[in-house]
Amino acid sequence: MKIVAIFLLSALALLSLSANAKADVPGTKAVCNSSVNGCTKIYKPVCGTDGQTYSNECILCMENKNRKTPVLIKKQGPC
Repeated sequence: MKIVAIFLLSALALLSLSANAKADVPGTKAVCNSSVNGCTKIYKPVCGTDGQTYSNECILCMENKNRKTPVLIKKQGPC
């Protein structure tokens, strides 16, 4: 029984460490709907590669459309 517990704790420790090992991806492209001219007010922040926090992915898309610059999503959540 002790061996099983030690094995399970070791496996849990390895899984938690592997979850933190993430490659540095420069950013992911926002999924944009080109037929939409407005965005919802749902607050689901994303951090752009420009260092700014956008209220949601749609707002980032609109900014990209207005500025003609490819700001990518650096991470989910605020910067």
